[in-house]
Amino acid sequence: MKRPVLVLMAALLLGGSGIVWWTALREDTEPLPDEKRVAMIELEDKQSGPGYFHPDDPAATPDEQGVTWIAPDKVAVQIDRVIRERKLDESSREKLAKLIEEVSEPHPSRVIGGNRVNLARLNVALDAMK
Repeated sequence: MKRPVLVLMAALLLGGSGIVWWTALREDTEPLPDEKRVAMIELEDKQSGPGYFHPDDPAATPDEQGVTWIAPDKVAVQIDRVIRERKLDESSREKLAKLIEEVSEPHPSRVIGGNRVNLARLNVALDAMK
């Protein structure tokens, strides 16, 4: 190869590696947010009205995936309010109880306790319920 071509290729290689090095070491870059966590937070924000189930503790914090969990008995206490706010008939009480049972799942640690309910999943199922 001719010398000018070799010089140009070397300059491009060094310049490209310098750009990669500079962008990798910049301290002002923030990591990208976890899309699943952001989506869960957005979904829970939309489900904040009185016609939805809510955590029993307003200071409840979501887990590392953005999911807020609640005990099934704490959900059952809210059935009357949800029926009243959504203007559902009394036959919906049984449907809601069955829905809570369906979305309940055992805690992965088994040591901590019994079942738990994914609050966002329950509220999405509530919206889908006819």
